[in-house]
Amino acid sequence: MKQLTINLSTERNVVLTAYLIEDQPEYQQGLIRPIIVICPGGGYAFLSEREAEPIAMHYLAAGFHAAILRYGINEYAAAPGPLNDLAKAVACIRDHSREWFVDPNAVIVSGFSAGAHVAGQLGVFWNNPQLLPDYRENPDKIKPNGMILCYPVLDLKASNTHMDIGAAPGAKPEDISFGQKHPKMPLSRIFVYDESEGRYFADFEAAMNAYIFDGEYTPEQEEFYSLQNQVSENTCPAFLWHCDGDGLILPSNSLDFASAMKKHGRSVELHLYAEGGHGIALANERTACDIWNYYPYAESWMKHAIDWTNKITGFSEKLVSNLRG
Repeated sequence: MKQLTINLSTERNVVLTAYLIEDQPEYQQGLIRPIIVICPGGGYAFLSEREAEPIAMHYLAAGFHAAILRYGINEYAAAPGPLNDLAKAVACIRDHSREWFVDPNAVIVSGFSAGAHVAGQLGVFWNNPQLLPDYRENPDKIKPNGMILCYPVLDLKASNTHMDIGAAPGAKPEDISFGQKHPKMPLSRIFVYDESEGRYFADFEAAMNAYIFDGEYTPEQEEFYSLQNQVSENTCPAFLWHCDGDGLILPSNSLDFASAMKKHGRSVELHLYAEGGHGIALANERTACDIWNYYPYAESWMKHAIDWTNKITGFSEKLVSNLRG
């Protein structure tokens, strides 16, 4: 395996890390492989390492190349910045496809939670010249061949608005420790006082959306970046999975997007697991940081995602065909 680190934007702290299976005689020589470009989640305020290398290693074991995009977050999270970061990553991969033995017709974007919002944007907006002016003349260069969206943020009106963050009774908003305090969003929008509890809860939806819009936002902006509203006949095939017990990013994000895909005649596969929470990565003990990230029943998502990738790219079938001659 060869690992490459590419600084796509020093100013925005955007880095692409590629993990490439090298061409060698022990494999089928000259084989071009699919690549999965992974966008970790983190509410646009940080990037989860549990949703980065552990995921990439599983795709490598399946015979695919993998890459991790550390896109712009915090002050660099405002749309369409991360979308352009991912477009630049896909363009870079296609520019090097021959050198890296990447199949340019099998570039799959994947994301977790907020990272799935980044991946999903490219899946629906790849041919939008207003959002992606650098590719106005050649949008196919950045068009994904598929997207794998894991407990995705897709509908900006479908996240937890009453999140218990353990605020003590009597605590003031400015004293509450919470990792999603955008400096341009008033604390009165982020924290909601519950009279019955006598303490503050967080409106995670407003807090996360503040990063997407660099502060306060309008209903029109929220509607536009709610991606189920942007599905069209040009949207690339999608694989989605969600847990029915996800109380942070509601399962309706995946359900409504899948419904929009069906309405427009687009290829979609959806897995909804009964129970299980948010941010569970591989769903097993190897990526669980606490019991809430552990739901082994959903561990099968990775096998399904690999099978789906083989199906839409024809990669596994090609391998067998090559062996038979």
